[in-house]
This record gives sequence, structure tokens and C-alpha cells, in this order.
Amino acid sequence: MLLAQRRVQPAIMVLVFCALCLTLAGCGARKGASPEVSMPGVIVPESGADPLTHTEMAALKSTGHIDKDVPDQAMSDVAIQYKYFLRKGRQTMCAFSKRSEQYLDYARQVFRSKGMPEELANLAIVESGYRTDAKSPAGAAGAWQFMPGTATVYGLRQDWWTDERLDPYKATEAAADYLQKLHNDFGDWPTAIAAYNAGEGKMSRAKQGTGGRNFFEVKALNHTLDEKAQLREETKQYVPRFMAVTKIMRNLPQLGFEPIQPEKAPGVLRFTAKPGTDLTAFSRACNLSWPEFASYNKHHKRRITCTDHTTFVYVPLRSQQQAQQFLCTTQAASYAGWGPVKVASSADSWEKLSRRANVPVERLKAVNPEVDRLKAGLTILAPKNVNMSKAAVAALDGKGGKSAKGDKASARAKQKGAQQAQQAPAAGKAVASGTQHTLQANETLYAVARKYNVSVAALQEHNGITDPGKLRQGHVLRIPGTGGVKGGGAVAARQAKVPTAGASGSIGKKKPSKATYTVQANDNLWKIARKHNVSVDDLKRWNGVDEKSLRSGARLVVAEE
Repeated sequence: MLLAQRRVQPAIMVLVFCALCLTLAGCGARKGASPEVSMPGVIVPESGADPLTHTEMAALKSTGHIDKDVPDQAMSDVAIQYKYFLRKGRQTMCAFSKRSEQYLDYARQVFRSKGMPEELANLAIVESGYRTDAKSPAGAAGAWQFMPGTATVYGLRQDWWTDERLDPYKATEAAADYLQKLHNDFGDWPTAIAAYNAGEGKMSRAKQGTGGRNFFEVKALNHTLDEKAQLREETKQYVPRFMAVTKIMRNLPQLGFEPIQPEKAPGVLRFTAKPGTDLTAFSRACNLSWPEFASYNKHHKRRITCTDHTTFVYVPLRSQQQAQQFLCTTQAASYAGWGPVKVASSADSWEKLSRRANVPVERLKAVNPEVDRLKAGLTILAPKNVNMSKAAVAALDGKGGKSAKGDKASARAKQKGAQQAQQAPAAGKAVASGTQHTLQANETLYAVARKYNVSVAALQEHNGITDPGKLRQGHVLRIPGTGGVKGGGAVAARQAKVPTAGASGSIGKKKPSKATYTVQANDNLWKIARKHNVSVDDLKRWNGVDEKSLRSGARLVVAEE
């Protein structure tokens, strides 16, 4: 967490490991988050502290990739931070380590995949305590506390629809890219970490002004810079704090903290949602309450996904099958023709908007739950082509040639028709029970599912397929029936009853195009997913592949449009 502080006079102290000083917190945050248990600001020594035990001393002396070459004169700051989190700040450390359990395994995988030290995953503990919705008064947000400009550079969208800084998984990927760039710039990890806090420009100027080769040398010579060029106390303590937290995370059980098992944390799956996906319907399909669903998807600001591009949606592992089935339906993109529109007149109302857009009032209110009544200047979600002008509103106030009574009757009729259209089953070619398909060379489960208008999940369930990667040319697949005949199973029956896009316009019948990618040498599913902004789960589902069956030269479906 990037924190502001009062300027304090450096404490003159001699480090004796067996008699370290108890520490206390400084003041509030500059950029850092404000979780229920806050990361302290500047920590200064307190006299009369308890000495470290044998076990605590051993943990302090433990080293990893980043904290293995700390100069002796710099260890005093590390020791002060370390003892704070063992004593006075123990509650903070307990809360942060426990919350990090859900995200550490993924973060470590990301850093390992890039050849970076996996202990960098602990930096989000220092930044926010892994609070995914953390926000600071200065404008930083998310577990990795990205400022808006830096977030944009590293691929995190922030717009009317979403703030991807609050996506803990995508933000971790962006943080890894940024830290790798800083390491390339500065040549060592402690200096790169300091630059993550201070900003690369500030760190570069301090390094140039002092002539120091790394963070520790710059810190030792910081007093020689003019006040404006000096590293703030916050940054001077940021690297020691990271190292202290890393030593504790490395030795949680030995130090009396509750052990954590990130590799056994409840699984979360990432899905790529089509533009205009109804998130309320998605949550219901997954048997999740809205608050629970929203807790996995704090980066989404609206009840529907952006109608201009695909976005990531997360669900718990237990909801995998329901999520896959929902995303194969037209309901998943039922708001594709909607977008933000501005209310032009305070005389407008949900009823008037309903009549102009030919959309039920209930549906309009469902995607605008925070809006009670319409006011001029307000931005809401509605069909993009609806007429929001003052003239259109005035025409419904009796100035357009219709009586109020007739107008209301017409609106009720339109609303009823829209509701009936929304509930009508989608037209599609039925598949008779007992249909079979022989798998061709390079053909995927996704391709077969698209051909017969069924879901990949339904194909797998109907054929007892647990590992799609083992399928080979010539394998005979039984196709779930969708024609109302007895065979086909419950999954196929549900798949056959797909609602249309509703009153705002039905989904076209033209088959969507598919973007493909040829697998290169040294590719893996994670790299391919990152390159095409989709999830690994999507790649597996669309292509029936896994890491073991992935081969150079194979063509993968990487997007649906």
C-alpha cells in the first residue's frame, strides 16, 4: 500500500537482534487502501521492547530470492518492520495473511510463469492486504493499488461499465508485467519494488541525483538530495516492510500464525462473457445470490456486461456446469443492443421510456436497480436506439395526438407483447435423440457442439467424457436430443428452451464467426489466453484440449464474435 506520512527524524539506533525495539504505526494513507485493518504508515522504534525468541530470530534470518543480499546496515529497518508485525501489528498480519490465501496460489503461478520470484505475490499484502475493492483518496484501486494511468498502460479497463483494477486476477497479471518492466529498468528487485511505490520517474531521479546503484545505496544517500527530490519516508520503509512481510509469510506456523494453504483455496473459474450478458440472469443460472455473485465480480459496475466487447466473469468452481450452459444460450447476450443513454427531460419516467423502447418497465428497472426515478442529465442503461429527446417525451404527454387512455392501453399491449417475445423459445433446428457423430481429424468438441446446437457440457455429460484431451479421430459421439423426444437428458432439455433476446430485438440467426490461432512452439494455454484476452477455461471448453494434449501447429478457437 502506498501511504502518506508525517516527516520524521531518522531514529539513531544500534541493531542488536536479541533486543529489537517494539514499533508503532504512523499516520494515514497517501495512495494505499483503507481496509478494516489498516497497514500502518511510518513505523518508528519504541523503547523497552521484548527481545526476539530463538524461532523469531531464525525466521528473520531466513532468505529468499529478493531478500538474500540485504546490506547489514539496512537490516535494522527490516527488523523494525518485522517485529511490528509480530507484536503490535499481529492482528493486521493475521487478517492480511488469511485474506491473501484465496489469491496467492494464482499470483505465484503468474510470477513463476514469467521467470520472476514468486515472493513478489506478497507485494499485494503490503499494498492492500489483498483487499480486492480497496480504494484510496488519491485514486488508486484494487489489491495491487493501480493508479488510473498506469492501469490503462497495462491493459486494465476503467470505464462506465467496469474497473478492471478490481479484478484481482487480471490486476495480478498487469502487476507482473509492470514489475518486470521496472526490473528491466533498474536491474534489481528491491529497487524495482521501491519504484512501484514511488513511481519510476521519482526513483530514476533519486538514483541519478545520489549516484547510488540500487535502492539501499540511494536510501543511504537520500539526505544529500534537495527536499523535493528525496524519497519520502514511506518509500524508504516500503522495501523493508515488504521484506519483513515476506519473512513472516515464509514462516507463518513457526511464528504462531494460523497456517494458510493457498493451493487448497476454493476454486474460482474465469469465463469470457459476450457483450451485453445479463449478470443477474447469470447469477440465477449459477444458483448464486446477487451479493455472492457480485463478490466474485467487483470489477463490474453494472448488472450487464459491456455491450461493446467481451469481459471476464468469475464464478466458484461448484457453478462450472451451470455457467457453461448459461453462456451457450442467447440469454447470455440478451442486452447486446443496449448501452448508456442520457435522460434529457425530468418529465421522463420509466413508463414513458418503456413505451418508447417497447421494453417492459420491470426489465428497465432490473438493470438500473440504483435509479428510483428519471431525472434530466442522468445516465441509465436502455436500448441504444431509443429516442431520449425532450420532444419524444413531450409527445407522450398528450401532445403527440393520442389520448392518455389510448396511450396507456397501447403501452400495456406493447409491454405484454414484449414479455411474450422474451419468454418464447428460440427457433432452432431440433436434433433427434440417438444422433451420432464421428470425430474427424483436428475436430474439437466445441465444433461438434456448434454443429448440433448443443453445449460442450451437454456433450461431455451425454458421453461420459471427463478428459477431452484423450479424444481422437474416429471417436463416435452420441448427440443429446433437442427435439422433444425422450432421449437427450436434462441438460439437453434445458438447452432446447432458450429465450430470445427480448423486446429490444432478438439475436440474429447468422452463425457467429470464430477467430482461430495456430499454436506455436513453447506456447501454453495461459500464454494463449492472455494474448487473446480470454480465459484458459474458455480455451479448454471451446477446443476440448488441456496442457497435455496441446500441440504445436494445432489450430485453436480463441474467440466468438
